Amino acid sequence: MSSGNPVQERICDLEDAEAAARRLRDRALDLALRQSPHKAGQPLPALAKRAVFLALALHERAEAAARELDDFINYLERDMS
Repeated sequence: MSSGNPVQERICDLEDAEAAARRLRDRALDLALRQSPHKAGQPLPALAKRAVFLALALHERAEAAARELDDFINYLERDMS
């Protein structure tokens, strides 16, 4: 639902993007853990490796959204002072 305020909509979009990326990251890490061998020193199966790679990419996406949100709010605060 649109609030009609583009600034508030952008803030909500960035918050949602960060939260979604973090949820997906956590799911990918759970998958990697389920696919991983239970003994130390054993190599990771291919699916676990891909899940870890995906989790890292999703972590970067979440961090980028958080940085963009922080930058956007800082810009708004500077603009208001």
